[in-house]
Amino acid sequence: MAQVAPSQPVVSYMFTEVPVEVQESIKLLTHKNIEGKLDSYLKKIYKNKANAEVRIDYKINQTKQKRYEGNFLFDFDGKSFVYESKVGFKFPEDLVNHAFKHFKEFLSKNEW
Repeated sequence: MAQVAPSQPVVSYMFTEVPVEVQESIKLLTHKNIEGKLDSYLKKIYKNKANAEVRIDYKINQTKQKRYEGNFLFDFDGKSFVYESKVGFKFPEDLVNHAFKHFKEFLSKNEW
């Protein structure tokens, strides 16, 4: 019997006042974080339930002060984790990496 590769999370996003080139770099960095930081956790989730639904929804806006704020909703098979930036980030990459770092820490504290 052939082994089915695990599904990938469904990712949706919304940007407000974020330049198009920055949007593209955020989408690419989000994808790299999913593949790099979440890979082992996703494997565990899909191993326990092959048809588990995993979604990542994020909204990022650029303020008048040229800072980036956002929130991320990580929904993994009925469980949720929300990350909201408490401060504006000068670099959008820092916002994305910070959100994934917190989600990874949350996942590492839970048993799968």
